[in-house]
Amino acid sequence: MKIYGPIFLGDEFFKGTIEIRDGIVENIWRGRKDYDIRATIIPTFINMHTHIGDFYCQHEPKGRLEDIVGPGGLKYKILANRNKVLRGMRRAMKYMEREGISHFVDFREGGKEGIDLLLRASENMKISPIIMGRVEDERLHGIGLSSISDYSWKYLRDMANWAKKNNKLFAIHASERIREDINRILSLKPDFLIHMLEASDDDLRVLRDRNLPLVITPRSNLFFGKIPNIPKLLRYRILLALGTDNGMFSLPSMFREMELAYKISKLYGYVDALEILKMTTVNPRKILKIEDNKIGKRAHLILFKRYMTPYEIVVKGHMGEIKKIIL
Repeated sequence: MKIYGPIFLGDEFFKGTIEIRDGIVENIWRGRKDYDIRATIIPTFINMHTHIGDFYCQHEPKGRLEDIVGPGGLKYKILANRNKVLRGMRRAMKYMEREGISHFVDFREGGKEGIDLLLRASENMKISPIIMGRVEDERLHGIGLSSISDYSWKYLRDMANWAKKNNKLFAIHASERIREDINRILSLKPDFLIHMLEASDDDLRVLRDRNLPLVITPRSNLFFGKIPNIPKLLRYRILLALGTDNGMFSLPSMFREMELAYKISKLYGYVDALEILKMTTVNPRKILKIEDNKIGKRAHLILFKRYMTPYEIVVKGHMGEIKKIIL
């Protein structure tokens, strides 16, 4: 199959033709070749932060952030009903597949049983869960923890050491509700952080100097009246990626996340729509070290029915515009 049209696979859009055979990229040409399909071509989306076990929640979560998602909060009552959690996970994954999300990074609560649930839910799905747990388990892709305030230092250190020893990812929520000690956090050698809403300028300079990526979740943050300053984060040259966070607050939609990220940026300055698009496609691949959409590698692509600019994809895109998803 050869597809011709505007292609975005790196830092720019270009007119070209891409050939896919048996799910593998055979060739990429700049310019027009004989083709089978005409489309706008971008990499599949990667949702860099989810808690999809919460997705089945049907009622409005009320209270403070710590009351809802903190230890012993509402979310842990929701997670107690394993059958509903399982069904909610499957609904969330089916939705993400239809939207062109090929991978999602799930911060998995519930110990080994929570890992079991997500693996069961993902059976026969094309979407790939990247499972970040809170126990030592070889099935994990990494360790994903909430705030350093939620654990003993020994546990934090042990989890970080286990991840590094076993070549797993290590990530942690940071300065979401209150500012936390960035040097203490970074002593755990995380691969990326989440949130940093209450970070100081000095904290952001440390992230920049360490080349440490940051995942932000604007819609979930806005639920609690907090807004990430995306132009400021970009001025510090921090590699950013987007996630949808808790399933009880937000549909796991990268289209909705991109649109809000673009629009709230105008409160603080300007961000090019292409930069927002990178936060759901190119940047997550850098963070997770996923190599696809290159000659000889697997194709993970979204084909839109017509010519679409980065602005239109980010601000007005939706699954109805998708012609085909290659997973």
